Amino acid sequence: MSGTDESWRRILTRADFRAACAGRTFRIGPDQFTIHADGRLTGRFDGLDLIGTWTWEDGLFCRTATLGTEDLGEDRETIEVNGNRMRYRGDGGHGAPRIATADPR
Repeated sequence: MSGTDESWRRILTRADFRAACAGRTFRIGPDQFTIHADGRLTGRFDGLDLIGTWTWEDGLFCRTATLGTEDLGEDRETIEVNGNRMRYRGDGGHGAPRIATADPR
């Protein structure tokens, strides 16, 4: 992981999340996903369509999604930002961190 932990800012409110992430497309290698302002989540991973919805609850990004025909269920994730990068950890913030880079606005 590049950068120090101090360079990441934890997102705690829905308003801050929407300002930083909603309406943006993020990429992890060849894969991408878009967090839509209207609560939809779309993207493509390993050639499969990602389709879902998101809400913000108790300081966590909560998403329900399918990837292709696989039901991914619900996950509650912590969100941190650093410039155009977003670091998220599933399982209520206890999962392994993943870093995605946003396309320019």
